[in-house]
Amino acid sequence: MKVALVTGGSAGIGKITSRELAKQGYHVLIAARDQVKGDSVVAQIKADFPDASAEFVAVDMSSYDDVRALCEDIKARFDHIDRLILNAGLFTSRIRKNEAGHEYMFAATHMGHFLMTHELMPLLKASDNARIVVTSSVAHWVGNVLNFMDTIENPPKGDKGMLKQFLLYGRSKLANILFVNGLVKYFKDEGVDTIQVFAYHPGGVKSEFYRQFPDMVTKVVFPFLVSEEKGADTQIYLATDPNLKATGGHWCRRKPDFRSPSAKSESLTKQLWEYSERALGIDRFGS
Repeated sequence: MKVALVTGGSAGIGKITSRELAKQGYHVLIAARDQVKGDSVVAQIKADFPDASAEFVAVDMSSYDDVRALCEDIKARFDHIDRLILNAGLFTSRIRKNEAGHEYMFAATHMGHFLMTHELMPLLKASDNARIVVTSSVAHWVGNVLNFMDTIENPPKGDKGMLKQFLLYGRSKLANILFVNGLVKYFKDEGVDTIQVFAYHPGGVKSEFYRQFPDMVTKVVFPFLVSEEKGADTQIYLATDPNLKATGGHWCRRKPDFRSPSAKSESLTKQLWEYSERALGIDRFGS
């Protein structure tokens, strides 16, 4: 049976993608924090598609212990993974940090996914046709305004306001694309040609993301946002289209999209990769 893992799969575009993968015959692991929401999505999938296979697995992507525990459970139960959809993300209206001292959005959106991919790499390599799809954003264009690596190694302190938070959100989304750049290089260096990897921008989506913004901002922006179904379309395309031969890049509306100069930087890609390994205690990625 084909196996897919979707982080942030209990709501928004992750929920849409989880449903579609289950419909297409994947056993879908819906990874998220909220047990009630997750169980509800699984129940809906099984009610709508009686032959589908899905289960909820609890994880907080900002907790590295949580991520390691989930990966150990998955490795004990499965011998391969065919689709890894790294979709979990969030926006916080104030500066928060996880137990490792990393800014919360960066921890949940990049570091947790870096660790998960490292832990599950043997299962991805065991598939004869695996894909990794990472949800980024057009907000990555502001990801280096605050000095990308400096704010990672020296996280801001205190409540800096919404503008600073948006810049930090953009930094986390820049990290997503740089991670994909690093994975492309990693697979090339390892001689792995059975795993494709993509970053993508879903567009501005009508989702819970905007609940952190002031009401005035929400009222102005909301009419211009797209549905969750439309936001998930490119994610599903990258995960499932049998004719897709490309790898890498930042996609939007099923096509390669423009990346910022920082998102193309080999230097930033290397610095982030090395920092992530060092901070997570990884001696050699994927081993």
